[in-house]
Amino acid sequence: MSDPSLKPPASNTPMKPPQVVALAGSGGGLQLPVTAPQKLNSNGSSASSSASGSATGNPRNKCALKPGYSLMSWIRLCNSGADLSGTGGRVVPVSRLELARHNKVDDAWMAIRGRVFNVTRYMDFHPGGVDELMRGVGRDATKLFDEVHAWVNYPQLLGKCYVGPLKENETKEPKDSPQITSVALKPPEIVPRFDWIQQRSELTLIFYTRGFANPGLLILHKDALQLTVRILVQHNWHTFDFQLTNKVQWPPKVAKIGAETGKIELVLAKEEAEPWPTYGTHVSSQLDSASIQEENYEYEVTSSKDFNHDSFDFRLQSVQREVLMLLPVGYHVDIEVPQEGGAIQRSYTPVDQCYLHLDNNSSSDLEGLNFLIKRYPNGPVSSHLHQLQAGSRLHLSPPRGTFQLSELTAHRNILLLAAGSGLTPILSLIQPVLKRNTNRIESLQLMYFNKTQEDIWLKEKLEELHAQDERFSCTNYLSQAESSPQRISLELLTPFFQKKQPDRCTYVAICGPSGFNTAAVDILKQLDAEPMQIHVFRG
Repeated sequence: MSDPSLKPPASNTPMKPPQVVALAGSGGGLQLPVTAPQKLNSNGSSASSSASGSATGNPRNKCALKPGYSLMSWIRLCNSGADLSGTGGRVVPVSRLELARHNKVDDAWMAIRGRVFNVTRYMDFHPGGVDELMRGVGRDATKLFDEVHAWVNYPQLLGKCYVGPLKENETKEPKDSPQITSVALKPPEIVPRFDWIQQRSELTLIFYTRGFANPGLLILHKDALQLTVRILVQHNWHTFDFQLTNKVQWPPKVAKIGAETGKIELVLAKEEAEPWPTYGTHVSSQLDSASIQEENYEYEVTSSKDFNHDSFDFRLQSVQREVLMLLPVGYHVDIEVPQEGGAIQRSYTPVDQCYLHLDNNSSSDLEGLNFLIKRYPNGPVSSHLHQLQAGSRLHLSPPRGTFQLSELTAHRNILLLAAGSGLTPILSLIQPVLKRNTNRIESLQLMYFNKTQEDIWLKEKLEELHAQDERFSCTNYLSQAESSPQRISLELLTPFFQKKQPDRCTYVAICGPSGFNTAAVDILKQLDAEPMQIHVFRG
């Protein structure tokens, strides 16, 4: 993610920032740099591709990109939820010794201005080619980067590849010490297992994944006899194409995911109440992750109303009610809106209906997605969405994210840090954590940071939740309070990490603006929190 403290190197020559292309991301909006314009030769004309040694005619592009590896393809990959950093969403401090070990084409890390990025997946997208990028792999590439393209906004271009800060002043290992490279073991692949049961008037399709596997569900309704069920688990999509014995009604009576068990149940009403000899037939397959990135689904606005002075709640439902989507815990979707002859996207996490004041309609509750969105005066997506009326249409991506619910199972005292609209992914964790029976939670504490009282979202709802379950608590902090303004700080977090205290927090989930996230991680490092104990939600 971008870091406002990072600045281009000082120069006596006035420089202009590059043009940018919007990238779906957090509320602040990610942007990618457009390739710099061609340099002019001594005659004032554009240098030819042969003169520049470039297949594209751009002196900075040393090779032509392969089909499917354009800037927009990179944007789609960044938005796909793929773990490009290789850390599962965690921020991991990196020593220079560790950095040097990742110096191969298929395992490539580099440091730029104190930040380490895993550029392995970016290799084929780099306009300068693999060989050029390899010049900076395994080392601090800041000087090389500044010589070639200092104006490229690398924190946004490589934001999803961020591994962690480069550790300085490390203690050097003795020359004769054994060289041990940490290896992240790939968990065994989970392949959903199918079963079915029936009653006289109902058919239930059941899919078993694994406890805390955090699956997602996407159902495409074709007709009364055919439907496609897609299950997202461990970033892999598994598809079940059903041809049913007899007709069923749509939408389903029940569609639910057991967060703790990983069990998925889909209950369909039969058009005629009678026993079936079998459910029918199905063909199962695994989808290529790249193909699902290209998909989008048409939704329409069913309701929109102001929530407070600068935010609104927003409800969407699939056009013709043909898609039903249940997201994994902590995941988001990209909402696309038209802009200046093209399209622009932003990432939003749906909010469970229990937090919002909505009409109780079981079918629409099941099919719809609810959002709580902050409206930014100059925000092209949020401003556009706020103006939409019921019936307006837009496009949604499949579920995307990197959060692993299984990371929380070993922890009984968990701290949640949210700022502003960063509350929405944090909300998705609360119920699954409080309801789990395995290693039952002892305390779930939310520290919620805003500017003023008027900016606080869902204050009464969160107080109600505390009244229902005292293991949960929420404390609000205001940076513009008339008396005792407070921001996230070492002093505020220290009491949660007192050593040898039985209620010491052992896991932290964070979501807010990039500056807030960075400050939180820096403070947690001072409190000796391990990378495996931290998850930062990034758009």
